[in-house]
Order: sequence, then C-alpha cells, then structure tokens
Amino acid sequence: MMKKDVDKLSLELIRKSLAMISLEDREEKEQTEAERKEYCSVICAVFPRLEKDIKKFLHEQLIKTSLQSEIWEQVLVGRGVYAGMEILLEHWKRASHEHLNQIKSKEDFDKHSVVGEI
Repeated sequence: MMKKDVDKLSLELIRKSLAMISLEDREEKEQTEAERKEYCSVICAVFPRLEKDIKKFLHEQLIKTSLQSEIWEQVLVGRGVYAGMEILLEHWKRASHEHLNQIKSKEDFDKHSVVGEI
C-alpha cells in the first residue's frame, strides 16, 4: 500500500470516528446520588459477563494487532482499540466495586445496629 493510500485511509477513519461522537454524549451531566447508585447497581449485575466478553475481545485484538498488522499505522490503531476497551473495563469495574462496597457497608451497619424491644 502506498503512503498516499494509507494517509487517505487514516483521514477517512478519523472522520468516521469523529462523526460517531456527539458533544452531547461527551458532556456528562452530574448524576444524583440515587442515579449513581442505580447506575452502579445495573453495572454490577452485568459486570461478570461484561468482564468476560471484554477480556475475550482484548485477547482477540492483541492477536490481530500482533499478527495481522502490515504497517505501523495499523499497529497504532490496534493499540488504540485495545486501550479503549481497557478504559471501559476499568470504568465498569470501578462502578461494580462501588456497588459491592455500598452493599457491604449497609450489611455491616445492619449487623452492628441494635434495635431495642418495645
């Protein structure tokens, strides 16, 4: 592939990537405490499956980038895809752990609470 063709493909990829991103999506509105708890709860419910899927995709991306990249730009794109999946995995892992810690704190509080008899 000629350098000119690679530059054209790179520019097309950047344009398509930018077209998929809306600034409205980027500007995250502040969540209320209840919204954050709900979000973390939902992520926690599906996180084991998400984690398994993303780790599988990470492995596939690593193999594809390592074995099928013909030029340096393809390696860089592959690394970017890999890094993006890692960011998602870590984001969802934190949300899942946040929910589990809230549950644990509530259970600990309930265990140590003393309810008087009437």
